Amino acid sequence: MNVKKQIFKGTLYAVVAGCMWGISGIFGQLFFRDYQGSPLWITSTRLTVAGIILLTLSFIRDREHFFGVWTSKKNMPTLFLYVFGGVFSVQYFYYLAIQLSNSATATILQYTAPVFIMLYLLIFRRQAPKPKSVVFVFLAMLGVFLLITNGDLSHLSISPLALISGLLAGVAVVIYSIVPKPLLDKYGALNMTGWGMMLAGIGCNIFYPIWRVDFKIEPLSIFYVLTIAIVGTALAFLLLLRAFQLISPLVVSVATATEPLTSVFLSIPLFGLKLTPVELLAIIMVIVSVILLSKSEQQV
Repeated sequence: MNVKKQIFKGTLYAVVAGCMWGISGIFGQLFFRDYQGSPLWITSTRLTVAGIILLTLSFIRDREHFFGVWTSKKNMPTLFLYVFGGVFSVQYFYYLAIQLSNSATATILQYTAPVFIMLYLLIFRRQAPKPKSVVFVFLAMLGVFLLITNGDLSHLSISPLALISGLLAGVAVVIYSIVPKPLLDKYGALNMTGWGMMLAGIGCNIFYPIWRVDFKIEPLSIFYVLTIAIVGTALAFLLLLRAFQLISPLVVSVATATEPLTSVFLSIPLFGLKLTPVELLAIIMVIVSVILLSKSEQQV
């Protein structure tokens, strides 16, 4: 695969993953609003369901190497940091931030992740970002901010705990963006995503078991949960890890800014949302920044 095709494919994977997260976020907010479910329960459930689905597919695809990651003790520190510092933490802290504030606040705080990624690369790998890459990253973050708030800070609801939860979700993005790369290259995205989801789900079930249901079970609530688990977890994270194999984590983290775009577009038919000139400008800013940052990766 040539470089341009690889970058295009990786960026596309990240963009689609962001769209799936946007769908999941809308359904998560509806679930909390209508059923007052626990963020820890939805985390346990979505991770467990996603893990079962992905591991089943992985087993069908390649039974011989299904347990490959477990054959070396050297893999364990990386695997468990990826699982609990990344997969579990980003799920839980994001939904906790939504519950403590709102979807807009949680999303903006999580989208500080590109800044944390740049700092990590600078401090630990001595990789200074290109000046224009920094511009594109902040253009995207500004676009996300304007899109969610329409430039009105009163749309934000920030308590100290909500702030900490949202920022921890951003840090978790850095962990699952960078830590599992060696394992991904060796064992594949499907297998590693499946084990990541399952192990994180098992860990979460220890604290909040999936059978501890604290809301009314009915077709609509089941639909919400399954959409969050399948679309917003299993498929989204599978595409995301595949994207990390093809392009830099910085580009991936910016490309997933399609998440709030998807939330806005879905809100138009679902909630009668009307886009303002500021929101239209924000959408253009995000799209342009993703395209420019993706193109800049081709340049040495």
